[in-house]
Amino acid sequence: MIHTTTDYEKFDFSSYNRPIRDPHIKFLKKQIKKQGLLQPLLVTSDGQIVDGQHRFHACRELGVPVQYVVRDGMSMGDVVELNNCAMRWTLLDKVQSYAAQGIEDYIKLMDLYRLCLEVSPKFSVKSAAFIAQGAATQTTAHGRKQNLGGGTWRFPDDEDAAMARLEAIAKFSRWNFFTQNSFITAFLRCMRTVEGFDHEELLKKAEMNPHMFMHAGTTQEYMRMFERVYNHKKRKHTRFF
Repeated sequence: MIHTTTDYEKFDFSSYNRPIRDPHIKFLKKQIKKQGLLQPLLVTSDGQIVDGQHRFHACRELGVPVQYVVRDGMSMGDVVELNNCAMRWTLLDKVQSYAAQGIEDYIKLMDLYRLCLEVSPKFSVKSAAFIAQGAATQTTAHGRKQNLGGGTWRFPDDEDAAMARLEAIAKFSRWNFFTQNSFITAFLRCMRTVEGFDHEELLKKAEMNPHMFMHAGTTQEYMRMFERVYNHKKRKHTRFF
């Protein structure tokens, strides 16, 4: 049964849902003005919106009645599936949702991601996950691949090490490509696999030879560039591969 109301205060929002996106509300307002609300909201018996929060905001801003259907017993999987039909969830949407559910690993990741954004708004949540793990390839202790968007990702125990990696990467913020995943992946690989690698030495050489420290297209190209810069005018070269 479809209900109709203009009592907007009777509704609440699920903490599992994605953050509100203003551009999507503006788009829906235009559609509702032309055609009306074509798809009712899905809500629980206590008024919690589990599907249609953007439609709700659009209706409220337009001052038009909200149409809704009451349905209980919806799971997080139901919410994700329903929202995917209307506007596909981004990776950040999913990570935020898992954090809202109280999953400790994702709460820690969001904390780290917020610190990344303080360094640069260009950081992605995937980059933050790389920094947390110290590698782009994320596996469990049993060698199984973790799924950041699927709820199986795990934050390593050593949060201080993750902070140290972020601080090291942040020192390269004068180069606008330092937030790229390929740069971060190459940098983390150097820290993890290159014996005696000193990121301060790389930074010093990059500042002395800015014409050599340049944007690259892939992780492998960044590794080669790091190696050239790091070894510039050194008698004994360090191998990065």
